[in-house]
Amino acid sequence: MKTLENTKLNLSRFFSLVFALVLSLTFVSCNDDDDPVMPEITSPVDIAASLQQITDDPATYSGQISDSKRQMLIAQNPKFNTLIAAIGKAGLAGTIAESNLTVFAPTDQAFEELFSALGVNGIDALTAEQLSPILLYHAVAGRVLAGDLSNGLVETANGAYITVDKSNGVMIDEASVELHDLPAKNGVIHIVDKVLLPPSMDLVDKAISFAPEFSILVDAVVKADLATTLAEGGPFTVFAPTNAAFEALFAELGVGGVADLTAEQLTPILLYHVVDGSVFSFDLEAGSVPTLNGETVEVDLSSGVMINDANVIIADQQATNGVIHAIDKVLLPPTDLVSTAISFNPEFSILVDAVVKADLATTLAEGGPFTVFAPTNAAFEALFAELGVGGVADLTADQLTPILLYHVVDGSVYSTDLANGFVPTLSGSAVEVDLSGGVMINDANVAIADVKATNGVIHAIDKVLLPPSMNLVETALSYDPEFSILVAAVQKADLVSTLAEGGPFTIFAPTNQAFADLLEELGPDFNSLDDIPVELLTDVLLYHVVDGRVYSSDLESGTVTTKNGTFELDLSTLTITDANERESGLVSGLLNVQATNGVIHVIDKVILP
Repeated sequence: MKTLENTKLNLSRFFSLVFALVLSLTFVSCNDDDDPVMPEITSPVDIAASLQQITDDPATYSGQISDSKRQMLIAQNPKFNTLIAAIGKAGLAGTIAESNLTVFAPTDQAFEELFSALGVNGIDALTAEQLSPILLYHAVAGRVLAGDLSNGLVETANGAYITVDKSNGVMIDEASVELHDLPAKNGVIHIVDKVLLPPSMDLVDKAISFAPEFSILVDAVVKADLATTLAEGGPFTVFAPTNAAFEALFAELGVGGVADLTAEQLTPILLYHVVDGSVFSFDLEAGSVPTLNGETVEVDLSSGVMINDANVIIADQQATNGVIHAIDKVLLPPTDLVSTAISFNPEFSILVDAVVKADLATTLAEGGPFTVFAPTNAAFEALFAELGVGGVADLTADQLTPILLYHVVDGSVYSTDLANGFVPTLSGSAVEVDLSGGVMINDANVAIADVKATNGVIHAIDKVLLPPSMNLVETALSYDPEFSILVAAVQKADLVSTLAEGGPFTIFAPTNQAFADLLEELGPDFNSLDDIPVELLTDVLLYHVVDGRVYSSDLESGTVTTKNGTFELDLSTLTITDANERESGLVSGLLNVQATNGVIHVIDKVILP
C-alpha cells in the first residue's frame, strides 16, 4: 500500500512538473523569456530563512519570482533539511543569514548520494571541520544571477574555485543547476543536484592521483626531497610535465630515468616548474614569470598557452595548496652563457672554441649579465673562407678577442628590449640594430632570439660581426682623397697622436669640398692650408671634436659641446649652426662611421668657433 501511495505521489509530482514545464522555459539559456530580469529581485527574508521556507512548503516561499518559476519550484518540491542542519553544525548560520552571498544549494537527495559515496549514514558522521570547507565551497561573494555567470572559474568563500560550464544548461563542477535565481534578502539561491566537493588533496597527492601519468614527476620530487615542501608549503603553481615529457628528456640526455640523475641535478629542474601562489589560467599574462629556481619562465598566449617551449595540455587542476597545469615538455632552467652555447653543440662549437682560445670562457660563464650575439658555425666558416684561414687554430687570441667582445653587450637585452640604433659592446665600439625588416645586427640576421642563460641571453646570428680595426685618423685616411685635406690639417695642427690614440671621440668631419669652400670663403689670401695659422687651424679642428662616442641615435636637437666651444644642432633638418651663424649639413648617408676610438659623422661645410 505504501508503495502504491509513493507511486501515486511520484506520478502526481511528474504531471505537475510536466505542467510547469509546459508553462515555462527550461534552464538551458539561463534567462527565461517569461521570467524577465527584474531591476531588483527581492525577498523579505535571508538565505537561511528562504531555504527553510522552501523546505517547509515551496508555496510559502516569499521571494519575488515569476508565476511560472514558482510553479516549477512547487512541482520540484526540493528539500534542504540536510543543508540547513549542516550549516548549523558547521557554525555558519550567522554567515549564511547575514553575508551578501550567492549559494549553490544541494538538495537532501544530493546529500544522500554523497553520504552513500562516502559510506556514512548522514550528517552526524561528519565533523564541523569537515563540513565547513564543503559548505563554503557552495558560496560565492555577492549576488550572482545565472545571467551573470560565464564559462570558467569562479572563486568561492572557501578560497578554491568552482568551474562554470554553460555549454548545455548550467553546470557547476559536476552538478546541474536545477532552478536558478531564487532571491533572498541577502543574496540569491541556485538549486543544484549534487554536493560540490572542494579540493581535498595537496599538490603531491593530486599529482599521484593522476598516476601513472605523472608518476615520473612524483618519483623525481621524492628523490629531490621536495615532497614535503610541495605537500605542505605554498600555495604554489606547478607546471607538471607528463611521463611522456620526462621520457623524451631522458632519451635526449641518454639516461634511463630518474634513477640515473642525482638530487642535485633534479632539484633546479623541478623548482623551475614551480611558481609562488595559485596562478590559474585566467591569471596568466604574456611575459616572464619568476620560479622557485630563481630564474623565469616565459608565458606565450598567442596560440593556446605556452610555457617556454612547452604546451599546457591540462589547466587549472586544483589542490588544497595550489594549482597544477600539465605540460608536454620538461622545462630546463638556463645554464651560464658558455654552457648554454655548448648545449647547442655543434651549432656554436666554433664560437665556444674561439671563446676558450681568447681566454674569455670564465668571464662569459661567471660574469655578466651579458647579451651575446652568437654567430653560428656556418657564419664562422664563411669568415674563415673570406680571411683565407683554416679555422680558429690559425688565429691568435689577440686577433680573436676584439672580434668576440664586439658580439657582447652589457646586461640582458631581450628582443623586446631592442630598438633601432646603436648598442655599445664590450669591445668599445657599437653594433647597429635595425628592426625595419626582422632583426638585423649590423649586416647579420638574428636567426634565433632570446635563448636564456643564468647570466644573460643569447641571440644566434648568421654572420660574424667585424669590429672597427682602424683608429679615427686611419679611418679618415681610408676615405682618401675624400678627407685628405682634413687629415693634412690634423697633421699640421699636431693632433694626429691625440685623435689616433686618445678618445673615444666623435668627429664631425668636413669633406675636401667643404675645406675648398672654406678657403674660398676666407678670401684671396687663403689658397691652401699653408695660409692658415696653426693656432687658428687647431681651434677650428677642435671645434669639430666631441668627447665620447655619440651616434646619430644619441644626438638631440640643441646645444652640442665640443672641445672648443658649442654649436646648435637641428635634427629635423640635419643642420649645424656654428658660433658665427653659419650652417653646415650632416651627410645622412655618411653618419656613424666607426673607428676603434670613436665615430665620425660627415658634414658638408667647415664650422667655425
